[in-house]
Amino acid sequence: MSSDRSRLDVVARLTAEVRLQQVAYDRFHDAVAAYLGVNRTDLRCIDLVDLRGGSMSAGDLAASTGLSTGAVTAMLDRLEKAGYLRRVRDPDDRRRILVELGDAARERGREIYQPFADATLPMLESFTDEQIALVAEFLRRGNEFYATQTARVETMRHDRRQ
Repeated sequence: MSSDRSRLDVVARLTAEVRLQQVAYDRFHDAVAAYLGVNRTDLRCIDLVDLRGGSMSAGDLAASTGLSTGAVTAMLDRLEKAGYLRRVRDPDDRRRILVELGDAARERGREIYQPFADATLPMLESFTDEQIALVAEFLRRGNEFYATQTARVETMRHDRRQ
């Protein structure tokens, strides 16, 4: 019985730390968005383009964020004007528009995120490769869970509007 209680305590502590980390992420991203003069959704879109190797289609950006194509167009207008993103024609399909990171996003991104790159290896030195892989797998599963729950809540919202 005590091992069940102990496991529940460990899971509760893990859950609390994940929730606290989400709050820390939100506060950090609020600060970054304010520093860059953009909103949180704009910042998330810049991040998505960066995660995709610095380029993705406008349609994929809309699908990845859940934004309408009209909202993505308005966002791209703002971010292009600020120099954070730019639209280019897809060299393989001239009808398709790709979104790329702009010079301002690269420059300011280095300024903001270089300390993360510098701190990551030292921060993880006390963990084995297996432990790091375990954390990565936990996060991957969490991302899948969040994607499923997001779809569920979006469906609930859609059903409620009908």
